[in-house]
Amino acid sequence: MKGVTSDVISEVRHRAKLLDIVSEVVVLKRAGKDYKGLCPFHGEKSPSFFVNPEKGIFKCFGCGEGGDVFAFVQKIKRLDFLDTVRELANKTGVQLVETAVDQGEYDRRSQLMMLHQQAAEYYSRLLLDPEGGAAARAYLEQRGIDEETITRFKLGLAPVAWDGLLRYLTEANSISPETLVEAGLVRRKPETNSFYDLFRNRLIVPIQDEQGRVIAFGGRTLGDDQIKYLNSPESPIYTKGEHLFALPQAKDSIRDRDGVIVVEGYFDAITAHQHGFTNTVATLGTALTERQGKLLVRFTDRRRVYLCFDADAAGQRAVDRGMETLNHIAEGIGIEMRVISVPGGKDPDECLRSQDENAGVMGFARAINSAPLLIDYQLERAVVEIDLASHGGRIEGAKLIVPVLASIKNAVARGEYIQQWAMRLGIREENLSAEVSTYMRQKRFGSPQMHKPQAQSQSAKNAPKPGYYQAELQLLSLYLLSRQDYETMRVKLSSDRLMDPVHQRIKETLEGMGHFVTVEDFWQNLQDRLSPDMEANQRLSDLSSKVDEIKRQNLPTEVILKEARSRLLQWRLKEGIERRAVKMRQRPGEEEEVRLQSTISQLKRLQDQIPLGSMNDEELEAVKQKIDALLVETTA
Repeated sequence: MKGVTSDVISEVRHRAKLLDIVSEVVVLKRAGKDYKGLCPFHGEKSPSFFVNPEKGIFKCFGCGEGGDVFAFVQKIKRLDFLDTVRELANKTGVQLVETAVDQGEYDRRSQLMMLHQQAAEYYSRLLLDPEGGAAARAYLEQRGIDEETITRFKLGLAPVAWDGLLRYLTEANSISPETLVEAGLVRRKPETNSFYDLFRNRLIVPIQDEQGRVIAFGGRTLGDDQIKYLNSPESPIYTKGEHLFALPQAKDSIRDRDGVIVVEGYFDAITAHQHGFTNTVATLGTALTERQGKLLVRFTDRRRVYLCFDADAAGQRAVDRGMETLNHIAEGIGIEMRVISVPGGKDPDECLRSQDENAGVMGFARAINSAPLLIDYQLERAVVEIDLASHGGRIEGAKLIVPVLASIKNAVARGEYIQQWAMRLGIREENLSAEVSTYMRQKRFGSPQMHKPQAQSQSAKNAPKPGYYQAELQLLSLYLLSRQDYETMRVKLSSDRLMDPVHQRIKETLEGMGHFVTVEDFWQNLQDRLSPDMEANQRLSDLSSKVDEIKRQNLPTEVILKEARSRLLQWRLKEGIERRAVKMRQRPGEEEEVRLQSTISQLKRLQDQIPLGSMNDEELEAVKQKIDALLVETTA
């Protein structure tokens, strides 16, 4: 985070008062020491959104959103953390670039940005040249691309010459060819140590970042080059997996239409825009990445994503890869995914330009309107080659849809789908439901990722937290009561590892902060350190509420510590027993079965030894070590 040091974050937070920033968006009324208003992140009629100016945090008790001033701006303006700091720094007059090294890096990136902008202008002039650009313009006209679209996407032409761009940029800027190599605009010929343009005799498609700055290029051959499309290499200003083609042109439309269409190719996106589907973006020659997935939904409140890849086998694989990526982050940001089946078995570009009555603009619009939810698409795909009319086909079909049904997070929706597919397959609903439940238990207790971060979507935020959640919050809160409590917790909990990954990151941050003067200063320092971690930042609202709750209870710290640690040990025991019970149902070998039965019996005996709050530290530590030993011993 060049130029964004902890001192910068602290200064920005000090100057950017949360109450002032929120008041620009929300009408707030005083409510005791807090302020309340209607939440800007979800629709509501009664205010459940609160701001605590003293602690610098906000919390909505309706949708669960919370955090500090950085989290609020990130959410309300859909920015990443660095852009949020830049936004608030500019607003409050804080200088980001502080050191000579940072300034040098800033200047280097600025120079590369400038070179790409000059290159884009150079290519654009060549395309518009009445004589030199005639053939390329004819090609675009053949593809149905009009002048307005050419201008909007800054399309250009790379000449046939080997060094046209090289000569233009070195003469215009008095820079070395090595700098252009670093920028990804030219290449070095090793045998002669000479340089040549990367793009030659190609139609140029500039790639822009979210702010509309040119950072790379794609080039479509206009000759007989065997490489049809050539793309810029990665550079200090361009990483393929972090950007989406056409996002600057599409983001306003994505907001207006509250949804985004994702295609594969440059011209799929360009043609879609020209035909009115201006909420379309494209991936950049890679499988959809998590970073791109999060970019997709920053401008749509309902998080609606339409995957629209080619209808061939490669396109289907791209849909599968896209679904895998989006499924991975869907729990964190709540995505509504749909899959568009391109009419006529074509790619979106061909479909939109087709004169076929079932394709064209109307056909594509119908495909969008009828696009099934991802879950429906997956279920149909699972049984597409199965004869569901036969007895064996129904059994095989049930087996194939169980993993898909088990992936549905909402219990009500899952029940509806189970009922629907049980009727379709002609099988008993309770049997299909039992198979899904068994699969879910096996996946939950058998997966090494069972403790991945909790979902951050609105439904997940409002869902009941696991049993260990509140106990871990209690332990973290004890660090923040006083200097003495902090030192006590650092010693007593040094070897404890929390089950929630976000809580563990907060714990590690707390323990790495060292001594402090006042709790208020300590809290501010904690916020500064956790600001880049969005999940941990949001969790601070719950942590602050837990600190206040403990203070109101006025119980001795030792009592709270013992109770919380006891609850965590009980949860680990319960989980350990359940996981081994699942393994027992999988019919292991005789020797393994005996070992599992023995471990379950020992764990159950330990359960009876942990009445809440009645054990001293030494007894708790002894039980913890026994649990650790047993769980490690039978870990598969």
